Amino acid sequence: MDGISSRKLTWGICIAGIAIAIISFFFLPEIIPVHFAGDGAADDFGNKIEIFLMPILLLAVTILSGKKSIKYVLMHSKTWLTDGQYNLMIDCVLGIILIAEIFMIYVSFI
Repeated sequence: MDGISSRKLTWGICIAGIAIAIISFFFLPEIIPVHFAGDGAADDFGNKIEIFLMPILLLAVTILSGKKSIKYVLMHSKTWLTDGQYNLMIDCVLGIILIAEIFMIYVSFI
């Protein structure tokens, strides 16, 4: 439980997303899908530099979730969360963003 109650996993997910974006940038085509319809088909395209929007979002969530005032509001809104539950919630959000980034990269190559 010590890993969940610390922010190491949170920063690890953030750094992994940044590293994936940097590495894949050199291999992506110039035009990549950036938005997907409900059935998973790409319906909007953009320049490959837009792959860095996901790591920016990862970094923003990671930094903001560590702020004491935001953490207090999220932990004391309707239910009392422990540090481990709060960090697990943030890690799940970051995981969803990371999966979306990987999906964007994957679809760019098919």
